[in-house]
Amino acid sequence: MEINILHLYHDLLNLYGENGNVRMMAKHLRDQNIEVTVRSSEIGEEINFSDYDFVYIGSGTEKNQLVALEDLLRYEDDLKLALDQGLVMLATGNSFEIFGQYINDMDGTIIEGLKIFDFHSKRCNDRVTSDIIYRADFLEKDIVGFVNKMSCTYDIDNYLFDVKFGVGANDDSKSEGVRVNNFFGTYTIGPILFRNPFFMEYLSKLIISNKDEGFVFSDVKNEDQYKAYEIVLSELENRMHKS
Repeated sequence: MEINILHLYHDLLNLYGENGNVRMMAKHLRDQNIEVTVRSSEIGEEINFSDYDFVYIGSGTEKNQLVALEDLLRYEDDLKLALDQGLVMLATGNSFEIFGQYINDMDGTIIEGLKIFDFHSKRCNDRVTSDIIYRADFLEKDIVGFVNKMSCTYDIDNYLFDVKFGVGANDDSKSEGVRVNNFFGTYTIGPILFRNPFFMEYLSKLIISNKDEGFVFSDVKNEDQYKAYEIVLSELENRMHKS
C-alpha cells in the first residue's frame, strides 16, 4: 500500500513548527510498513486533490492566510468534491477559517471564504492564548494543546471538540473546531498530532481504511510520546481543578 500526503503551503502556513504534524503522520504510517510519499505545495502549483490520501494545512499570519485563500479559490469545487468523497484533511490554527463562508476583518471588511462549510469567522483586536484540554466523542483520551488566535468562529453545526479547560470557538461557546465527514479543523496548535498520539492513530486509521478496510494494524507505539502526553495532561488537569 502507498499513502500520499499533501502539505499545503508548507512555506506560508507553518507557524509554531506545525510541519511536525506531517512528519509524525508519515512516521506513524511507515511504522505500519506502509510506503508514504509526502509532497509540499506552494502558491501557484497545480494540485489534483484526488491524488492524495491525507491533506494537511497549518497556521500562519493573517496576511499569509489570505494569500493561501486566494490561491485555493481556484480549487473550490475540486476540494469540495474530494472532501465529499472522504478525503482526510486536517487544518490547524487559523487555516481552517478559510473553509468557511467568510472572515469578518477588524475594519468590517468581509473576506469571502471557500464556502465549503457554513461557519464564519470574525477577527478581534486582542490575541487570545490558552492551554487547552478538549474532549472528542470519538476518542478515548482528551486532546491537549495550545491556542493562539486573533479570531472567533461562529455558526458551526458540527463541532469537533467540547471544551474541558481553556477557550472555545468564541466567547460564548463551550465547543471548538469543526468536523464534517473526514475534515478536521481546529485552532489547536502544538503540533496537535505530536502531542496527541491517540488522535494521530484515529486519523491514520481513517486514511488507511479509505484504501483498504481490511488492513491489519501493528501495535507500534512511541512510548516516549505517550508518556509526554500523560505528563502534559496531568499538569493541565491540575491547573483546571485549581481554577
